[in-house]
Amino acid sequence: METNSATAVGTVVGVTSTTEFQMQVRPNTVNVQDLVAVDTLDGECRLRAWAKVTTIERLNPLFPREAAQELAFQGRDPFDSVVSMSREMITATCTVIGVEREGRLEPPKYPVQPAGRVYVPPAREIEDFLSGGIPEHRRLRIGNLRGNDNVRVYLDGHMIVSRHLAVLASTGAGKTVATRKILEELMGLGYPILIFDPHGDYAGLHIAQRTDVVTYLPQIRLQDESPDQVLSYLRGLSGEIISAPQEQFAAGILAALQDEKSRYELDAALEEFGYAPLTKSLDRDHFFALAELADRIAELKAVDDRRPLPDRMRKISQSLNCQSSTANAVARQCRRAGKQYLNMVRTNKTYSGDARELPSTQQLHELIAYKRVSIVSLEGYSDELRQSIVANLMQQLLQDRVGGKIPRFLTVIEEAHNFIPGWTAVGDNDRVAPSLPVIKQIATEGRKYGMGLILISQRPSRIDATVLSQANSYLILRIVNPNDQRYIRDVVETLGEAEAHALPNLSTGEALLSGSFVRIPVMVRVDKSISEGKHEEEDFLKDLPGPGSSA
Repeated sequence: METNSATAVGTVVGVTSTTEFQMQVRPNTVNVQDLVAVDTLDGECRLRAWAKVTTIERLNPLFPREAAQELAFQGRDPFDSVVSMSREMITATCTVIGVEREGRLEPPKYPVQPAGRVYVPPAREIEDFLSGGIPEHRRLRIGNLRGNDNVRVYLDGHMIVSRHLAVLASTGAGKTVATRKILEELMGLGYPILIFDPHGDYAGLHIAQRTDVVTYLPQIRLQDESPDQVLSYLRGLSGEIISAPQEQFAAGILAALQDEKSRYELDAALEEFGYAPLTKSLDRDHFFALAELADRIAELKAVDDRRPLPDRMRKISQSLNCQSSTANAVARQCRRAGKQYLNMVRTNKTYSGDARELPSTQQLHELIAYKRVSIVSLEGYSDELRQSIVANLMQQLLQDRVGGKIPRFLTVIEEAHNFIPGWTAVGDNDRVAPSLPVIKQIATEGRKYGMGLILISQRPSRIDATVLSQANSYLILRIVNPNDQRYIRDVVETLGEAEAHALPNLSTGEALLSGSFVRIPVMVRVDKSISEGKHEEEDFLKDLPGPGSSA
């Protein structure tokens, strides 16, 4: 109910309805997207109706178009004329949000009364209204109301971790800072968090000192990988198209090296023909171990391509018996993949500092624990390798979660459009990103698994529509690209037309909150996070020596 500290801003005029009304306002008292209130009667009850300012129009009835045209011809300043400039009529159109009854927000049953006094309630009352009864232990501070710095805005943390949140913005609008702010709040609660970080944006989370933060360096373990996954690595890292015979042969040598007994038989067979035993292992040498075996088989077949391999080798796998050209091609592909992979690992180690080696598949559950943030560093890796790493980890963690080996946890996926691309982002070969199926499964069924997602992207239109539509909450900062704007309007059901039009004009750090983690769609100024990323924006021209310098 209205209090003495409320600020009157206008008067209801004209025809009102249960969804909209207009008011005449004093200059500079309200802005678009501001929250206002007006008291209304429901029977004998006096209730507060909440509304949002959607448009503002200004009109000076004493300054007709004809006068403006004449002054323009004369080149005179209107303020130097006899025309009155102090009789402007400012009309604001307001969309009714609802009527507050005993703490509940209900649709209005009757329009507000013309001549009603419109006011801005005290900051504390606006805070309570926006919080909508969120329990104290679930409140996450995100920032302040845009247009009213005295009003703090909170998110419902339960709605983030139990469902899914999409953070969408153009580059440089502040999406990563906003995400770090949310994570720092969750860290204070000790909630388990897993982050896939392609660019080191979360390397500084330990600065917040609210929980244990560990960075992991993922590496390929071919000993534990399936043939399909290894073939995916080969295609992505070698950059070559692999034929069906080459795929069959590559799968054969992988299976032979993965099995300890088969590995022994290979060495014995090679020794019979005067070749030294194999020296490389999948655990230590990954793709180079495959290349070594492929080279040996190519040498054996080169003597007479029509002659089959020795019985001892063919008993291990018929897939090993191939043309020498096939074996040579696979050896080349494996060496290329190995060199590319080593370069990526070196780059990742350079940027990841004291990162730990990622646990084996059987020990991945170590990543998920209360008061633990696990960051999987993906710097330096190609998109194909990143997708495969994310697919493998999430598939195993899904199994661990279903099996009760790990607690509920939240997964943060930066550059989400690269991991869950929509059909418009698929390449000419229609390759499906290996990370898409598992993330889609978690997005559609994550609530029952206790696996929440935060999906972050600067290209929303390239994200799979099914996955994005499963997000129950949205934090949207400045969006400039028209395709992304249209896509967001189509996918985000809670986004109104007025909010959609405001997206291109948001300043850095300003965001629209919409969905289940807030009571109503609202514009906020996001607080700066305590932590910083590894590659924060710098002024490249600031410290140049300048003209005439000898430097």
